[in-house]
Amino acid sequence: MMQKEEKIVIVLLVMAVLTLTIGYLGFSSQPAAYSKDSKPGERVYVEGTVLSKQMTKTGDHLIMTISNLNINVFIPKNNGAKEVYDSVKIGDRVRINGKVEEYKNTKEIVVESAKDVVRLSATQP
Repeated sequence: MMQKEEKIVIVLLVMAVLTLTIGYLGFSSQPAAYSKDSKPGERVYVEGTVLSKQMTKTGDHLIMTISNLNINVFIPKNNGAKEVYDSVKIGDRVRINGKVEEYKNTKEIVVESAKDVVRLSATQP
């Protein structure tokens, strides 16, 4: 028969394991693949080919169009727009992580860091 202290220790251990499990499942959210059903504020990723890229006339932000569902990707100036513009070419295959936002009633993915844009393969000459 277990003593009272042993029972308390087992209950505390079970509670600790449950708390860690809930914390892991609740806070280790990997981005989901972008789809037309993705909601604003949702963290997503998209893989596809860069169809176009241009710096905005005001603000020096970068807008790219990715072949997967023809989604626009917006990279603010302070989030690495120039760095991504210089490193990614039209025709490159990329993986982009970001947050779904709406701009003028159109969904786009907003990138938080240049590290969120990964070139998977370069354009063939």
